[in-house]
Amino acid sequence: MEQYMLSNMDVVIVDTGHSYSGLCQYFGGKYITYTEECPITMNPFTITEGEYNIEKKDFLVTLIALLWRGAAGTVSQIENDVIALVISAYYAHHFALDGSAAVGLDQAGLGFNSFYEFALLKIPEIKRSEQISFDLEEFRFVLKKFYKGGQYDTILNQQVDQSLFTAPFIVFEIDNIKESKVLFPIVTLIIMDVFLQKMRLREDRRKALIIEEAWKAIASPLMAGYLVFMYKTVRKFYGEAIVVTQELADILGNETVKDSILSNSDTIILLDQRKFKDNYDQIAALLSLSETERRKIFTINQLDNKAGRGKFKEVYIKRGAIGEVYGVEVSLAQYLTYTTEKPEKNAVERYVRHYGAYPAGLDAFVADFHSSGLPLGQFVSQVNRRSSLELNSPVSTQISGPASP
Repeated sequence: MEQYMLSNMDVVIVDTGHSYSGLCQYFGGKYITYTEECPITMNPFTITEGEYNIEKKDFLVTLIALLWRGAAGTVSQIENDVIALVISAYYAHHFALDGSAAVGLDQAGLGFNSFYEFALLKIPEIKRSEQISFDLEEFRFVLKKFYKGGQYDTILNQQVDQSLFTAPFIVFEIDNIKESKVLFPIVTLIIMDVFLQKMRLREDRRKALIIEEAWKAIASPLMAGYLVFMYKTVRKFYGEAIVVTQELADILGNETVKDSILSNSDTIILLDQRKFKDNYDQIAALLSLSETERRKIFTINQLDNKAGRGKFKEVYIKRGAIGEVYGVEVSLAQYLTYTTEKPEKNAVERYVRHYGAYPAGLDAFVADFHSSGLPLGQFVSQVNRRSSLELNSPVSTQISGPASP
């Protein structure tokens, strides 16, 4: 991601675990954390007539189905078609009235509130004219929680921050809702939609969407079609989509992921695979790894090639049918920016708060560490033990170790 930023790319990350907080601060990006007090809110219904197309309609059909049935649910063909008809009628009515709200509907204009009201009027009409069954009462009750006055009434009814469409580095941190079966998939889906809108607007640069463990929230049969659409659309608009997982079993056991993600991924990056070695046949078949490629993979971090080199780790990168193992070496400043170790992150953050900016705090941390003569772990411990009063005195005079030889 750092290399992407240095190449003038736009990066959007959906994360659970604050892995990218340091890098986001370093580049002055937007770091958006979901909390109950300040939820991530968007209005995916607000579009112009020129922006309404089959892709947007399919996205909204998927969103409404997700709100109704949940990430693990399904909708029948009839239910899917009814939702599609309602969405078409909703926008046809809105645009025909030149943006004015329909009689009896929410006067706020396009949004989930007015769509919900419109749907409750339109669905009975469709049922009568087409003589079909549709569980309107269940639909009304389940979706009511997203309507005004409901538990999640702000999620789909407040306008998105327009600066998101031009900001080059954005992290959506949704760790706080990863256990919510209702919110987790919905928020992930609408973030993906924001990325797709951003992708069309930022035509002059390459774009990347990185979905960390959050992809599990949308890896369901209900989302399969949308995932395929997203991958194909990203390619058309000079972008790429990346999914990250720590457990290959998550991929092996999910038909949606195998069909929708792996088949559309030209590049595969693997870290150390030793813990999977005893049952790697299934993984190798899934990733189309030949015997030669498997032998390469199991040399990761195993070769005696560390003499005279700084600390580094190895990674296997496969593009097309052939991959290679590369050593990844980074500076101390990069390591401290990337680290997910809580004590190390906290220690750097103390410096950042003291110096008022991430680059300045990071530089001071590295300088003080080198002058201290302490091992990194010990230096970090001493930084974290310091009281808040000590932060007001020069940092470099507070922590010291034995003089360097």
